[in-house]
Amino acid sequence: MLDLLLIPAALLLILALWSAHRGEHRLHGHLMTAVFTIIGLRLVLHPRELTPHHRTVWLCILAAAGTTILLGRMALAWREARTTHRAFPRIHRGFGTATLVGLATATLVWLMRNRV
Repeated sequence: MLDLLLIPAALLLILALWSAHRGEHRLHGHLMTAVFTIIGLRLVLHPRELTPHHRTVWLCILAAAGTTILLGRMALAWREARTTHRAFPRIHRGFGTATLVGLATATLVWLMRNRV
């Protein structure tokens, strides 16, 4: 039943990527933080169902998402001219893409697991 929390997370993720495409970077950051929180809540609320392997994969995904959020804050600082490091948006985009691929893979593995 808690797998239903993945639906609002997916919708928020779509809205976040759409807001980044429109250039609303601050809204993108807020929505991505909400996605991170919802997925984190899913893991915290019902850990008995998770095998150690699944728990490790999801914690690695959450660590990558947290790092991506921190890189996004640095990229936003560059966009708002609060820093001179020009590489942060490119690093954030690359790390975010890797995190998104990992999240999609982990979600597919989670949804296709055997429920014995």
